[in-house]
Amino acid sequence: MALWRVKQAAEYLGIRPKTLYEWVRFGRVPYRKIGFNVRFDPEELKQWIEGQSQGFDSDDTSVPRPEAPDSKTLSHLAVEASTVLRDLEKDVGTNLSFPQRRKLLELAKKLEQAANDLDA
Repeated sequence: MALWRVKQAAEYLGIRPKTLYEWVRFGRVPYRKIGFNVRFDPEELKQWIEGQSQGFDSDDTSVPRPEAPDSKTLSHLAVEASTVLRDLEKDVGTNLSFPQRRKLLELAKKLEQAANDLDA
């Protein structure tokens, strides 16, 4: 069994090696660690690709389509996400830079505004 290096696997997947390293870091793609080296089994990559979700065929009526959430559900989710972001900012805000804290709070505010717009 010949294992591929990052460059070979990235070419096979059609992505940059840097992206593949990120996928490895997050455990998104099957890999082998040999000492400090990351290697890929071509067969495992092929199976992994086949297992990835595929686009939805709009003409296929045998596959049930997921229903779009209604505005009440979206509003609830937006409020919940906003609360989580604000709590996160309170809990770890001292470990974040000022721009990071500002982005968290701005996103929370946008979510709250979106929830208000949906409720209106």
